Amino acid sequence: MTETLIRFAISFVSILTKILYWAIFISVILSWFARGRSQLGSWLDSIVQPLCRPFRWARIGMMDLSPITALLVIDFGGRFLTELLIKLLD
Repeated sequence: MTETLIRFAISFVSILTKILYWAIFISVILSWFARGRSQLGSWLDSIVQPLCRPFRWARIGMMDLSPITALLVIDFGGRFLTELLIKLLD
C-alpha cells in the first residue's frame, strides 16, 4: 500500500512539473504575440503569473527573466522531490 502511494506521488510530481513547464513556456510564447487577446492567454496567465511573481527581481534591463527562474526552480524542485520519494522506496 505504501509503495503504491509513493509511486503515485512520484508520477504526480512528474506530471505536475511537466504541466507547469509547458504552461510557462506557452505563456512566454503567447506574450510575444497575443497576450491578453486570447482566452488561452488569459487562462495561462492566471496559472503562470502566481508562479513567476516571486521571481520578478530577475531582470536584465527590460527583459523579464522570471519565467526562466521559475522553470529552473520547478525543475530542480520536481527532481528533488522525485529523488526523495525514490529513496523512500528503497
